[in-house]
Amino acid sequence: MRLSMPVAEPPQPAFADISRLLEPRSVAIVGASDQPGNLGGTVVRYLRKFAYPGAIWPVNPGRDSVDGVPCFKRIADLPGPADLAILALNAASIAGAVRECAAAGIRHGVVWAGGFAEVGGDGATRQRELAEVCRATGFRLCGPNCIGVINTTLGMTASFASSLLEVDRLLPGNISMISQSGGLGSITHALSQQAGFGFRYVISSGNEVALSMADFVHALAHDAGTEVIALYLEGVPDAARFLAALQATKRSGKAVVALKGGATLASARAALAHTGALVGEDRVWDAIFREQAVIRVRSQEELLDVATTLSGAPRAKLPRGSGVAAITFGGGMGVMAADQCADSGLATPPLSEATRDTLKDLVPPIASVANPIDLTPDTYNQPKWLALFPRALDAIAADPAIDTLLFQCGAGGHKANEVIDNILGVRERSDKTVVVSWVLPPGPVVARLPPAGLPVFSESARALRAVRQLVDYRAALSRPDAPSPAQAMSFDWSAHVPAPKAGQVIAEDVCHRILAAAGLPIAAGRLARSADAAAESAASVGYPVALKGISAAVTHRAGAGLVALGLDTDVRVRDTYRRLVAHAASLGVTLDGIYVQHMVGGGMELLVSAFRDPQFGVMVSLGAGGNLTELIDDVTVERAPVAEADALAAFDRLRIASHAAKLAGRAERALLAGFVARFSALAAGAPWRRFVIEINPVKWSAGGVTAVDGLIVVEEP
Repeated sequence: MRLSMPVAEPPQPAFADISRLLEPRSVAIVGASDQPGNLGGTVVRYLRKFAYPGAIWPVNPGRDSVDGVPCFKRIADLPGPADLAILALNAASIAGAVRECAAAGIRHGVVWAGGFAEVGGDGATRQRELAEVCRATGFRLCGPNCIGVINTTLGMTASFASSLLEVDRLLPGNISMISQSGGLGSITHALSQQAGFGFRYVISSGNEVALSMADFVHALAHDAGTEVIALYLEGVPDAARFLAALQATKRSGKAVVALKGGATLASARAALAHTGALVGEDRVWDAIFREQAVIRVRSQEELLDVATTLSGAPRAKLPRGSGVAAITFGGGMGVMAADQCADSGLATPPLSEATRDTLKDLVPPIASVANPIDLTPDTYNQPKWLALFPRALDAIAADPAIDTLLFQCGAGGHKANEVIDNILGVRERSDKTVVVSWVLPPGPVVARLPPAGLPVFSESARALRAVRQLVDYRAALSRPDAPSPAQAMSFDWSAHVPAPKAGQVIAEDVCHRILAAAGLPIAAGRLARSADAAAESAASVGYPVALKGISAAVTHRAGAGLVALGLDTDVRVRDTYRRLVAHAASLGVTLDGIYVQHMVGGGMELLVSAFRDPQFGVMVSLGAGGNLTELIDDVTVERAPVAEADALAAFDRLRIASHAAKLAGRAERALLAGFVARFSALAAGAPWRRFVIEINPVKWSAGGVTAVDGLIVVEEP
């Protein structure tokens, strides 16, 4: 009746070329000196320490040289436009320095100084001025209020990070990090170096006056040396550009691992609908990350664990499933690994009979070829079994139930190289994922495994959490691209809600007419304004019926005592009508009428709702409905419109999904998928700036899917 209608696609966001900021051939350091504590001078020393091959141009009118490097009096005196200017100045001097840089042909800069919007007042004014100067001149600025940029491959350290004092060289790598916290980014880089893994870029984006996280993500999506992008973010000012940048990383085959801080509830919606209390900003971010195949982590440790594991695991070697072979040299570790697998949603499946038969001749007689697999120390201590070790590992890796090989080692320093040789060997020969837990790693382990792309975990639980993330990541990569907003339903909202006011609650009968007009199945109902009309309506819609008081002043009617259920005679309907009217009057509530609705029996009760997120647009939530809605907090979110396959995937994420065995058939699931997809298409085209559309419950049974209670709140037209 009302099918999808083409709508003009939004223009694709533009991204500037910032390659010269990230890989400059010349760096000007404005404000550098040899004074103790001068950050510009610190960076001159860093650039020399890490053998940056480009030109280093300190700028300071009061200095002839900095750390032995000739100094220029003014920006205008430079031999030419520097690819990058580091403005090591106080906040009040930055806008003027940017103008000087632009006049000299310099187009990229880094500003460390604080004292901008983060302090409010004059700082906010100063930041607005700086943003306008950057816009007017086309100056591409990283910061302010940041630690800067590091390019380890080039030895380019436009950063004053103190961690750089502690290392003699920068390890190169294929992980790049962008952080909205300079300190967290710097510490993560230092921890990575300590673990034997280098980063390619470390970027602190700061207040993002001119260049945002989206710009840096987009640049790294096109960087040949970056395979994994690690993010720490608290929010994004430009959601459309951020999504476009993430889509670019997905197309380029790069993995993104994100640690999101600063999650809060969207409390503005909480007073009027269950949706607001249940669906906070954090669940919206979950939906966005899931849609874009971004791996979300919950700690700095997990960020590093997953990023380093991915750095050595090309897509072809991502685990295809949850089966883990826990390979140990002592039984206790294997027992722990089995428990930890279960905790992480992984499995230690038994090896096939064929694999066990093969292993009998390849491992010591006292070894256990169950899973966990206890090979015992004889495997590396006895020459016979050491010689057969590669064949034993190949047999385990070839087992169809196994997707990941987890090696658990204790100490074993005297035979560490032999064990390492076999770990690296089976990793090379097999297409299975390999992870290593080594509790007391001797020198050769740290020296050999990280450079080969294998992080060394101090405990197997960390390794298995990383594996779980890789399993989910591979599944996310197979998810089709999200539907375009052009697939929103064409619907005449004004015919039903002509001119809503801010905060207006749309009556349930109107809400139901909207849902029905959009082709969604609704439990039959009629609005009555007298006891006789209520009885007639009940006879029309069919017994048993529910009676619900309708008033814009009351959104949670059951709690107010304005709902009656299971009425099966006209006498009960008339009496109940009068009772509800009297009760409303006692509450000081004026009713618009009593809604008489046929009661749909049986089935699972679900919550299906929609709201407009200020950053990412219309979102759809699916969760436990009815009395369970506020009791168990079981809800998930997708960006609208939702494809049918994604609707089913969303339902399967819910805890209540395990209780839907009677609805597991293809036909029943198709009914739910179609309902959620159609509802999402309707909501995606809603014309209001802020709103909530909530159906609770939606009854789902083998006989169909039916909307029962509906609520629309127009928060801002």
